[in-house]
Amino acid sequence: MIFGLKRNRTVPEPPAGDEEGLDIVGSDAVDDSDAVPGTVDELEEAEADELAAEAEAEAAAEEFAMDAAGEVDDTDYRADGPFDITEVDLAGDTVTRVDLGSLVVTPFEGLGLQLQVNEQTRQVLALTAVWQSSGLEVALFAAPASGGLAAELREDLVEEAEQAGGNARVDDGPFGAEVRRVLPQTGPNGQQLFHVSRIWFAEGPRWLLRASLLGEAALAEADDTKAAPFVEFFRNLVVRRGSKPMVPGELIALDLPQGSEG
Repeated sequence: MIFGLKRNRTVPEPPAGDEEGLDIVGSDAVDDSDAVPGTVDELEEAEADELAAEAEAEAAAEEFAMDAAGEVDDTDYRADGPFDITEVDLAGDTVTRVDLGSLVVTPFEGLGLQLQVNEQTRQVLALTAVWQSSGLEVALFAAPASGGLAAELREDLVEEAEQAGGNARVDDGPFGAEVRRVLPQTGPNGQQLFHVSRIWFAEGPRWLLRASLLGEAALAEADDTKAAPFVEFFRNLVVRRGSKPMVPGELIALDLPQGSEG
């Protein structure tokens, strides 16, 4: 895709054969607990990854402690996106985008988009990009101008996972610190399953994007072919927050695209 005022980037091409589409899914809350679950084999792989990365996790914890003491990582993880609407020029090109009001999405060929909609207000609470056997659930939140909300949310996610009998750790990701989480789930026939996810955050001017990578791509490294299309998709998101005063952490609803009402 091409963004005015920014460098050109190309979107990885998925294998032919997938069909793109836009699905409207009724939902009263943003919840990724019933998204693409992992299997027992995937849990074993995830546990192996955790054992191998134990030292890295301890080092990451030390880095966060240093940040809390005032040594802040000043890396610009949004240099290549996601972007604020004030940072790009979307006019004048031929790229196909989906305008959801507060969020502008650039799908690629073969990508499916599912919208979680509050059936009473008809507002979009979150969107999920689906490709092959993986998905990326994206939600938009208000954030303080000073930043720092992502760090709080990471701590909450780790604590919630431990309370649920699962495990989570903070690791380096394509957008800075990410949470790698494994949660136990009971399958439809009573079997033990595991929900595996990687959770990314991006903080912009008074907004925060949270993206939960689900399915096979959640077990891959950031540059793996299964995760790379979702990394690029997330980078190409454009936020149009507006000037409305909002409480930090408040969900920013999206709009249904034109022509999808009904």
